[in-house]
Amino acid sequence: MAATGKHDLTAAEVENSGIQLVQTDVSHHELVEKVFDGDEALKVLHSEFEPYTAEEEKRVLRKIDSRMIIVMLLVNGLQFVDKSTITAAATYGIISEAQLVGQQFSLLISMFYIGYLLAQYPTNLLMQRYPTGKYLTINFVLWGATLAASASAKTFATLATARFFLGVFESCVNPGFVLITSSWWKRNEQASRIGIWYSANGLMGAPAGIVFWGIAHIQAHRLFPYQWMFLILGLVTVVFGSCLWWILPDSPITASFLTDRERLIAVERLRDNKTGVKNLHHKKAQVMEALCDPKIWMLVLAVFWHNMTNSLQNNFTGLIIKGFGYSTYDAVLLSIPPGIVMAVTVIIVSTFLSTKWGEGKRIFLIILCYIPGIVSSVILYKVPVSPGTRGVHLYAVFTITIVAAAAGVTYSLLASNVAGYTKKTFSGALFFSAYCVANIVSPETFLQSQAPHYQTGVAVTLAAFAINIVLFISLYFVYSRENAARDREAEGIAPTNATEDLINAFSDLTDLENRTMRYMT
Repeated sequence: MAATGKHDLTAAEVENSGIQLVQTDVSHHELVEKVFDGDEALKVLHSEFEPYTAEEEKRVLRKIDSRMIIVMLLVNGLQFVDKSTITAAATYGIISEAQLVGQQFSLLISMFYIGYLLAQYPTNLLMQRYPTGKYLTINFVLWGATLAASASAKTFATLATARFFLGVFESCVNPGFVLITSSWWKRNEQASRIGIWYSANGLMGAPAGIVFWGIAHIQAHRLFPYQWMFLILGLVTVVFGSCLWWILPDSPITASFLTDRERLIAVERLRDNKTGVKNLHHKKAQVMEALCDPKIWMLVLAVFWHNMTNSLQNNFTGLIIKGFGYSTYDAVLLSIPPGIVMAVTVIIVSTFLSTKWGEGKRIFLIILCYIPGIVSSVILYKVPVSPGTRGVHLYAVFTITIVAAAAGVTYSLLASNVAGYTKKTFSGALFFSAYCVANIVSPETFLQSQAPHYQTGVAVTLAAFAINIVLFISLYFVYSRENAARDREAEGIAPTNATEDLINAFSDLTDLENRTMRYMT
């Protein structure tokens, strides 16, 4: 039978296909059922598939990287820039022009994450049910249109409404990209790929700062500088988003830029992941497993505390630098280096993880990334601001973004260590809900009465770094203990044959159910 993946297999086709249902402890009928209930990959793979060479795999990987990484880098970069326009807008007068008072600017930042939070579970369900690439494309265009429409907002109420819907439409990007990463790359490749597309947050920060600086010099009495930012960047997003319909594939099973054989290789090479490609069936049992899995909740807490540091890293950077005594334009330009430091660090860390020396060191590197954050927070909290200490404070602002590399590696733990498609999507909803809650709460710790130094916010950031170091040390021991237990279970057990291995790899088993899976540390 041709493995095209263009229609669902019938029971008769499974019987007559190349899938040889060998004698195992599982009945013949149950194995057939696994094809229907299992991963979409089972509908295109079969045992008659001719083995591929290392050169073929390298060629397929190059094609995947050249298409997917570039697209994901641009999408994530534009998302970061669009989301960050509010920070630049603060530097260029939105607080006075929109007559914001008290904590209203902080609330504008939070409104984005309120929309993101409320949309998180529905968006993960929709990504499981519908083609991922098309779903992301539609949301990309809608958030660009929302940002462009924000140019007409001149009051707190209208700005807050626009920020809310911006969060709703952007809520699919990070969880969607984690799913895409786990569906296209091997587990040992995922951390480096996540690091690359996540580094867009820093890579785009530098050109964005220059763009913001240039837009601010537009002389037009009808629109304020922040309105030009919203309008121009929103329209750019709409135009680019419209192109995604044709250039962002839904999965390796249907990717048009690969040949038929290359698609099979792209799926087959993921067999050892034991996390599948995609499953359209929403399984309540996997939801319950995620809710009862302490490892998931440890990661959820880690995501929460990491994102409690975002306000110091991103949202209030320009205002804090301006508080050191710099002009508005200088503050914007000095907000560029932190993004460069972040991007370089993320790429270095993720590249190291893709080498043999990086194996088993994900959590160690996460902890290492938090140390500069602690040092920078202590400087900002304890060293008084004066003309003589400007350099020290700028050093702290520039280097605190090193901790962003920890987020990329944390996302790779979700991609690599959570199996079962429903469990992965639901866990993603929990992760990014924690991300939202933290980003809603965090700006409120930066009290306007303490501007421009925000001592309370800096203290909370320092505490968050310390808490996460403890959490990740604990998670390392939990993963290691579980791996050791599975190694003991495997002693003396005969290895599975190729067909059983195929069924196990793509039967949509969770990480708790599939005892042959080992957790990445």
